[in-house]
Amino acid sequence: GIFAALFYALYGIFVVFCQILAVPWALYMQWLEPGAQDWFQNSFLTVICSQAPLAWLFLRWLLTSDHFLTKIVPMIREEQERSGRLPCIGRHWQCAYGGISVIVQCLYVIWLYIIWGKYLDYSKSHKSKFPISPLEITLVALPVTFPYRLLAPMLLCQIFSVMAKLHIARMEEYQARHRGRNSGKTLFQLLQRNIGDREAEEQAWACGFLISVGLPCISVAMLVVLFMGWPEYVIEHWFFPSYVLHLVVQSAQTFVSAAQITSKSKKVRLEIVEMIVVHEATFTEHGFQVEAYITYLSNYYQGFCVLGTLITNELVIQLGNGLALTALTSAVRWLVHM
Repeated sequence: GIFAALFYALYGIFVVFCQILAVPWALYMQWLEPGAQDWFQNSFLTVICSQAPLAWLFLRWLLTSDHFLTKIVPMIREEQERSGRLPCIGRHWQCAYGGISVIVQCLYVIWLYIIWGKYLDYSKSHKSKFPISPLEITLVALPVTFPYRLLAPMLLCQIFSVMAKLHIARMEEYQARHRGRNSGKTLFQLLQRNIGDREAEEQAWACGFLISVGLPCISVAMLVVLFMGWPEYVIEHWFFPSYVLHLVVQSAQTFVSAAQITSKSKKVRLEIVEMIVVHEATFTEHGFQVEAYITYLSNYYQGFCVLGTLITNELVIQLGNGLALTALTSAVRWLVHM
């Protein structure tokens, strides 16, 4: 009814407020310590605080898009009918998210308590016209609304992980259909459907993948520059390295999920060809048609691509090694400075 619609509208406004509240964090710091930060430090704060509202905007678009309604929802129903349960992320990821989220929220509250001390010094020299100053309201609202800002990026990578599981289940079903004697035309139609759905997923998730993976990588790069050039700034703003780590964990899950699609696709291609060679899979069509089917399968049933880049396990390992080396170098420099 009208009350439900009104509640939904008010709740939507509240969520928007929660998501964008921290974006001008650099401005808040300028109010507390005028001239204490330069443009690069302000840019770092803006980039890292922008991921939550961008993730929320993408999720808002995705869950109401034709792609979600016409592609993802039918795949969810198929998986539920086939296995009797809904797809979900693994328990190890759930434990990792739960533990890191609790730690990050506790660190955020502690860090804001320290910032509150700076506000008390600020308020002594800046009398507000109001009983409660806008900055004071902001500093109180930031920890209260922080769980909403943690939730959007987490949901983004979890939905991507579920989507990857759906595509993998489709591939397993497609492979199972090859056992025995089958119509090549029917299997070719299934193959085209899977390829079309995967390509539609790549297009739909181009921006989402950049938000989930690109922004954390940019944040890590900027944090390394801060470690190298302004280690005292990183020490003073010690909360943000832990928040970047939280984002990197989400980025890792997104990358791993995309790489799983690629590795599963490669495995299915090889196993189907092997089934044909040993006559576990036979066709009602002639030999040249089967040859054409195998050629099409080998050339077009590829993995998950983002902006033309194929996401593979090798790429994930290379990026992981690069991040680990960067983190180790930065940590050593930080310890030396301390």
